[in-house]
Amino acid sequence: MFSENKTGFKAQVTQNFIGLMVIIIIAVAVVIPVVQDIVDDANLTGTTATIVELMPLLIAVALILIIVSFY
Repeated sequence: MFSENKTGFKAQVTQNFIGLMVIIIIAVAVVIPVVQDIVDDANLTGTTATIVELMPLLIAVALILIIVSFY
């Protein structure tokens, strides 16, 4: 009985870890560079540009919060 619970726990931890790694890979390899490219091509000025340039940073902070919430 104990080994079944432990196996289930290991499987759950493994699934969570794989899901977390997929989220990290997608965010770092796809989302952040695409957002950065869009921001660079937008030709914004002033306050709008300042706020929009913070978007990759905010995405990174959200990614860190997701990682922390898993563990």
